[in-house]
Amino acid sequence: MVGAVCAKRAAIFDLDGTLIDSLPDLAAALNRSLARHGQAAVEAAAVKPMIGDGALMLLKRGYAVRGLVPSDEDVRVFLADYEAHVTDLTTVFAGIPAALATLAAQGLVLAVCTNKPEASARKVLAALDLEAPFQVVIGGDATPFRKPDPRHLQAVLDAIGVSAACAVMIGDHPNDLAAAAGCDAAGIFCSWGYGQSDAVHRVDTPAALPGLIGTILPG
Repeated sequence: MVGAVCAKRAAIFDLDGTLIDSLPDLAAALNRSLARHGQAAVEAAAVKPMIGDGALMLLKRGYAVRGLVPSDEDVRVFLADYEAHVTDLTTVFAGIPAALATLAAQGLVLAVCTNKPEASARKVLAALDLEAPFQVVIGGDATPFRKPDPRHLQAVLDAIGVSAACAVMIGDHPNDLAAAAGCDAAGIFCSWGYGQSDAVHRVDTPAALPGLIGTILPG
């Protein structure tokens, strides 16, 4: 944070709703799962606020809309189906590659901390040609903890060898900001994603990230 002397600085990113627009594929996978039970599709606009707590919670919330509770088999089939189609409709948010390139050129270590299953996260990053900038990717099933638990973010900090005082967590969900606060790291809310927040630090476009991070973590 401001005033810290940092040998290394880091920008740690959420994935869904921050780096990538995965809503179309997540909604499609949910609706394929519901269709197995003869249920009508849930509109993407209704699925949007369900995202952020991992695939299992998305499935539970989607099923609850139709008055159902997913079984273990529903979960297994959903996860396998989603991973098979994880890049069908998902895209990178405009401006993200340029922002990542700028941050890397400024010497920041880049990493991903996501509640998405790690295999799916790595698959989508590779398919969208977005994996190269990131030194570490830690998914929601890679540790016993998930955001908002700060121990999930701490696992990323430990892996990249950067202190919390020299890192920022960038995300579109209160879970991201809570994890950052729990580690005493700075948090930046990005408004182009799926969540809502009244965070002190916020950006409306990826292009604004390098400048804001520079004020929080002076080089």
